[in-house]
Amino acid sequence: MRQLVLVAAIGALSACSSGGRSEPQLGPQSSVTTQTGVSPPGGGARAVNWVKGPSGAGPPLSGTADATWSALQSVYISLEIPLTFRDEAQKRLGNSAHRVRRRIGSVPMIRAVDCGGESGMPNAETYDITLEISSLVTPTPDGKARLQTLVQGSGRRPSSGAVNDVRCSSIGGLEKKIAEMVSAILAGK
Repeated sequence: MRQLVLVAAIGALSACSSGGRSEPQLGPQSSVTTQTGVSPPGGGARAVNWVKGPSGAGPPLSGTADATWSALQSVYISLEIPLTFRDEAQKRLGNSAHRVRRRIGSVPMIRAVDCGGESGMPNAETYDITLEISSLVTPTPDGKARLQTLVQGSGRRPSSGAVNDVRCSSIGGLEKKIAEMVSAILAGK
């Protein structure tokens, strides 16, 4: 019996780990955990846990899926988020490793992610942040569109040679800004 439990546990752990990074997957009520293994310069290995909470799906937008898709691409350009993946057929785009410090576009980092803190200062304010940002446009039955954006990341103290990243959880500021900017474009503002 002990051997069966051990085999099941090893199988479950094997299924949860991944040697590479994949693009974030968005969909109805996404919640996924992946593990990324990275080899830093000089050898050795480190692992960072990326935890994805429920996706940022908002109410239907005023535009069609095609109009929302077009507006979304403009918003990413405005926020200076370079695209590392773009899928026209699925209307999904984003950046799987966007490196930023202090702000992303007009959004202060402390309004985008929570990376913990030390000495009374939020780490998001002082750390080098690597964000994984993904947005998905889906049509609704009434001909409008729904926008989902997922933001997650990790942070590293810039002055430290340590390879211990801290997990950064989204607090919704960037997702909200993207949705507001898309809505403004759709409304012609």
